[in-house]
Amino acid sequence: MMIGMLLLITFSVKAQQQASAINQHTKQTPASNPKSGSGNNGPQFPGGMAAFKKEFVRNFRSRVLHNSGIKEASAIATFIIEKDGSMSNIKIESTDNEIIQDEFIRALKKIKTQWIPGEQNGTKIRVKARQPLIFTTGK
Repeated sequence: MMIGMLLLITFSVKAQQQASAINQHTKQTPASNPKSGSGNNGPQFPGGMAAFKKEFVRNFRSRVLHNSGIKEASAIATFIIEKDGSMSNIKIESTDNEIIQDEFIRALKKIKTQWIPGEQNGTKIRVKARQPLIFTTGK
């Protein structure tokens, strides 16, 4: 049986003020298309979202879900891209299935590649990111 993993390329981020709490959003910028010349850039994963997807899939243990009888799963991952490019506060929204949540979180935490942090007016900022995740198996 062939097992496939699809990570949607849709990626949205909300830039936040440098010293403010996470809930004080100031700008929404797609990470894959930062505005050049404006001094406000969303975070970027080295190699783009294709590299992010590849690293996530490499860390994902599809057998865990498959062995639990889960053939399809989707969720929204949220995390903070810190000023140093690390990911923190990784959470999974929109699913109550603990097996799905645990495996998605585990795979995201295994990503060690640092992001290029977001910037606002030339200053590195913390950015909250939302990433849809979809798992499917097929024959």
